[in-house]
Amino acid sequence: MHLERISFFVSFAFLQILINLLNIAARRLDVDVTVENPATCEASADFSIVGVERFDRLDSKTHQRYQSNFGIGSLSPITGTYFNLSISIPGGATSSGRYPYAPTNTSYELRLDKPAKFFGLWVSRANSTSIVRFFNNLDKLFEYSVINVLERLGATRDSYKENPTYIRERADYSNSSEEFIFINTFFFEGSGYDRVQFVQGHGGSFESDNHSVGNWTRTSGRRVMAVMENE
Repeated sequence: MHLERISFFVSFAFLQILINLLNIAARRLDVDVTVENPATCEASADFSIVGVERFDRLDSKTHQRYQSNFGIGSLSPITGTYFNLSISIPGGATSSGRYPYAPTNTSYELRLDKPAKFFGLWVSRANSTSIVRFFNNLDKLFEYSVINVLERLGATRDSYKENPTYIRERADYSNSSEEFIFINTFFFEGSGYDRVQFVQGHGGSFESDNHSVGNWTRTSGRRVMAVMENE
């Protein structure tokens, strides 16, 4: 009888382990965050459709409301509106272009007219308190901090220092001690976002460029973060 009870408990414990492993295997990847190679200012993934907002047509001023077709044109299937948008010059992904920024303790927001499954952005002079948040309707889906992405690069992090376009275009100014990186966020089947917040905490500003919106068919870059369904 004693041996039978031990056998029962061992079998039950094994069954629980097997169920847990099957549950883990069945979970679906929901969000994948990757980074492009150093000196890459745009996504290298494949898309069924994608557009890029470069901000170079905007005036250099603060608290703007701006409707974007992400460079596709008046018949673009990808449209959205920026709120509380501040633009500065020169900088961003080029040495002379315009770029959006969030000053210390502020944020701005992009609201899409319909959900998408890809978002990418070029981050200039990465700041330790910059955060990107994704929503669908009122539900917060996911967020990452730029510094957390950089910390996951390990020994290769130093290769993301200096702005590559500044080096090519302005030999006198390269920001050699600061970090520049293109970050991709891929949403998988059954998920998507329709709102993005760009949040800057205390100190510095959140500078970015080349906001890219669309639907992907092949991911790209080095994975630094993955979120599974129900995590």
